[in-house]
Amino acid sequence: MKELHEHTEKELLYELKNGSAKAFDTLFNTYGKRLYFFALGYLKSEMEAEEVVQEVFYKIWKKRELINPELSFKAYIFKIAFNHIRELFQKLNLQRAYQHVIINQASGFSNRLDEQTNYQSLLDQVNQIINQLPPRQKESFIRKRQQEQSIKKIAADLELSPKTVENHLTQALKKIREALENRNIGGELYYLLFIKN
Repeated sequence: MKELHEHTEKELLYELKNGSAKAFDTLFNTYGKRLYFFALGYLKSEMEAEEVVQEVFYKIWKKRELINPELSFKAYIFKIAFNHIRELFQKLNLQRAYQHVIINQASGFSNRLDEQTNYQSLLDQVNQIINQLPPRQKESFIRKRQQEQSIKKIAADLELSPKTVENHLTQALKKIREALENRNIGGELYYLLFIKN
């Protein structure tokens, strides 16, 4: 779609501030594709790039009343996109570092691990178990164990009570322990994941 004229964009932004879904759609159609390719250039994943676009425009709609139509909307949304991409990289690096520590330490218990066990295979098994958790349990677990967030922050971000978050973590730990034990790699990994910390 063609670049919006400045006065048209300002008008749209004022309409958006007042809750206009039509103005929102016009802005999305104007900038969505450019944001997608911007994110794709960093993330190299079509799915993750689409999620960035969705996240940016979700924030735009949620905080529409705070938008300043006198400032560059394009610069504003690309800054939001860049910050979100940076957060994704930080989370990914934390998660990878966490998983590598788990596997490296667990590999030291050679008496309980098959010497032929492939490192990547073991890492994949840990990921698979975590990914099979119910959504709220998985989110709570990742935030607590991999991103080292407090229960209070998790509760606030997910709009849950701290007690509910604790229940999700308890259930997640139980399911992960059972899954690890079923794969005969339970004792060491469970200790390293949940008790040693």
